[in-house]
Amino acid sequence: MRRWGITLGLMLLSAVALAAAPAPSATGTVWITLQPQPSGPLKAPRVRVEGKEVPTNPSGAFRVDGLAGGWVAIQASAEGYQPLERKVQLPAGGQTSVLLPLERIREPGTLRGRIIRQAGGAGAKVPLADVEVQLGGQGVARSDADGRFVLSAVGPGPVSLKLLGAGVRPQEEVVVIPPGGEASIEVALQKAEEVLAWMRGKVRSTQGQPLQATLKVAERKLKARTRPTGDFEFRLPAGRYQVTFEARGHIAQTKTVDVGAGDQALFYVDLSPLEN
Repeated sequence: MRRWGITLGLMLLSAVALAAAPAPSATGTVWITLQPQPSGPLKAPRVRVEGKEVPTNPSGAFRVDGLAGGWVAIQASAEGYQPLERKVQLPAGGQTSVLLPLERIREPGTLRGRIIRQAGGAGAKVPLADVEVQLGGQGVARSDADGRFVLSAVGPGPVSLKLLGAGVRPQEEVVVIPPGGEASIEVALQKAEEVLAWMRGKVRSTQGQPLQATLKVAERKLKARTRPTGDFEFRLPAGRYQVTFEARGHIAQTKTVDVGAGDQALFYVDLSPLEN
């Protein structure tokens, strides 16, 4: 009887001990590593796990305990870096790890440029003023008297420019702007091919006879002769000119002529004979 009493007492103690023993933990741990791209120290890193901010350290590697199993949402950020969000699966009562690569915020940069034209056989650089700088089809700057211009808050990455100016060929350039940095460029523009105007006509006497006359254009220091038939033709850049017609034995005559690029000016000139 005594033996049975002892045995029963031991069984009761064991049951009590089992009832008092804590159940295995159902929470787990996530090991988090922040990896800046490119590598370097992180300033003011912040991490939230399941919406709650957790303490971090300068090394960027730490652990978060007491998390329920399942999918765990993690948000990470740091000064100068783009925020990042990830979800990791945590086994109940287990552990997992996650590597969070933080990318730097790509800030725009500055472009400094100079526009020139090569002149002379020695290749002297002549600055070009008032050249329009276009970005995305919109004029954003003009070169100053020294040919220089500055574009702020452009890029980062490849930036396509178009340069337009009087008397020069339009030109496109691509410049790579470093994030938050500065790039420079010097562009040599080519002189545009002039589109000339035609002046054509005939010089006659007031009696209707063709005259072989001399034509003078003072602005261009040009002198030309008509054909024996009185016909003439020559080319000039666009502009306004004083054209003088002279023929032996006749009164000279001067005409004012305005011509545009590619125009064709056609006129007849009748010269009066000198009185004897």
